[in-house]
Amino acid sequence: TPARRPEGEPIRTEDKTQAMRKIQDLELLVFACRRAGKLREEGRAHFSLAVLRDNLGQYQKAIDCYNEFLRICKECSDSQGCALAFHSIAVNYQLLGGGLSQRDAARDSGKDGGDKPAPEVVIKPDFLRKAIHYHNRHRENSDAVGKFVAHLNMGLAYALLGERESATVNHQYALRYALQLHSLEGQSLAIGSLSFSAGMYENDPEKMRALIERYVELCGALKQSRNQVSALKRLGIIASESGNTEESINYFQQAIDRARAQGDREAEKDCSVRLGIAAGQARMADHLSSVLEQSVLRGGGAG
Repeated sequence: TPARRPEGEPIRTEDKTQAMRKIQDLELLVFACRRAGKLREEGRAHFSLAVLRDNLGQYQKAIDCYNEFLRICKECSDSQGCALAFHSIAVNYQLLGGGLSQRDAARDSGKDGGDKPAPEVVIKPDFLRKAIHYHNRHRENSDAVGKFVAHLNMGLAYALLGERESATVNHQYALRYALQLHSLEGQSLAIGSLSFSAGMYENDPEKMRALIERYVELCGALKQSRNQVSALKRLGIIASESGNTEESINYFQQAIDRARAQGDREAEKDCSVRLGIAAGQARMADHLSSVLEQSVLRGGGAG
């Protein structure tokens, strides 16, 4: 099975040419295995074809190959293979629906200073609905790890569809499985999704703050410095919006220190600007309070 190329990573011309040659060879192998009645070998060839199509960004063609792989897994009563096929099909429909790239786009926007809007991702509900269907099939055919992955991805898909309650419920289930598995990485992913994707807690600052504070702890334990900076910045924004200026200054300063430690100049600059605004608001509040106090004193003296 060929190695899977990370989503969004540009493919070199020579790698693309090599992938096309492998596809031709595998298509011949599929034909030969089918004629020879070698069902499992044919299934493996279909899966390899699907991965190569994925690497080329040909997600719909990859889905066709995964469906052939699924058909053979069903014929062979291969439950693990079926779970893998359901997951792979679901992920591709989510990619076609614009789903998995939106969170990365939003974080990239924040990394570049927070003033640039996130690149627009066109949401295609039909593809996302299909993704949810196959994620659910994956959940039904999986162990605890598979159920965690399925719920996490369903939560992201529901968030993109604007169905906040369903998004939150699925991310809560993902967190439950992560806790059951004693997986810090899983907890980080689930709590990060609850904190940063559209969900029921968006209008509940206290719950959101508690979630993000736990996320900061997990990021620290896992040495996920960039995510920790994003979380501290988010805490600063929540504190600022709630009128807790001193608290927001503290969070922005922590974010600056961590960004500086990892050499992230853009994040450091963004948080420094936010710190300056928060400090300015604090000084303005103090100034207005002083003016009001002087006005009261003068009024009392005149009386």
